[in-house]
Amino acid sequence: MKRIITLLLATFLLTSDALAQKNVQRAFEKFIKSKKVQVEKSESSQLDPFPSGKKGEHLLLVKRNVYSFTLNVSDRKLLDKILMQMEHDRETPSCYVVKTHRGGKVTPLERRICLVGDGKENKNVIIGGNPLDNWMLSCYTAANVEGYRHLYAVEWQEPADGGQEIRGRLVYTYAKRSSEGKEVGWKWTEENITEEDFILRFYLIKENYEKYLSLMPEPPQPVLYIRSAAIYELCRDVGHVVKDTNHRQNIVNDLYDLISKTAGKSENATDFLKLALQEMLK
Repeated sequence: MKRIITLLLATFLLTSDALAQKNVQRAFEKFIKSKKVQVEKSESSQLDPFPSGKKGEHLLLVKRNVYSFTLNVSDRKLLDKILMQMEHDRETPSCYVVKTHRGGKVTPLERRICLVGDGKENKNVIIGGNPLDNWMLSCYTAANVEGYRHLYAVEWQEPADGGQEIRGRLVYTYAKRSSEGKEVGWKWTEENITEEDFILRFYLIKENYEKYLSLMPEPPQPVLYIRSAAIYELCRDVGHVVKDTNHRQNIVNDLYDLISKTAGKSENATDFLKLALQEMLK
């Protein structure tokens, strides 16, 4: 009888753990399918070419889904439901990591690398690519494959004053867990950022800035303001880590180029970029 009770308890725990991961997955799916949300999808996966599962199935090796979204402020509750589900899962044994970060002008830089597969290929997803990014992520032990985990992340920015849209991303990755049993991924802050980190972050923000800069008939002023401010803050706070002369000159040249492209389109953004240039010329 004791053994039966133990087996029933184990089955219950396994079921509840798997349910936690499925709950956040369903929350993602409901958000993505909502007619109130504009979504751009980027999905990829890879199966084991050999049937290595217990029942002869081809096991999932890699999965990377990224959903860029735009949401009206009035429908904010759709996003909050995902965040509430992830927060609720803190108490679930299979959910071994829940991390949150509130972005802002005075918030220390922090990012996470959400690994994909075995983490060796260049398919990993960066969370927190902008100092103003808010994000939340949770990791769940894979119930059917030992040593793997499911990672769900939400990244978003609050609208500027008077803005009516929330922009962000939902991210799902499937990958191996670290050997220490901690979350797969790492962060940077102002204390541990390297020259390579700075360059990667700079060009991530620059790429995003140029995307909005090219929008027609004219780029959105609040977005240019926020992105140019992020470039300035990055250069001001941690630009000193760029010691290589060539790397520093390349960044200076790119800032001159951005200033030239922005001139006449946004006075505030131009001012921020000029301040960033001053920091990198020190």
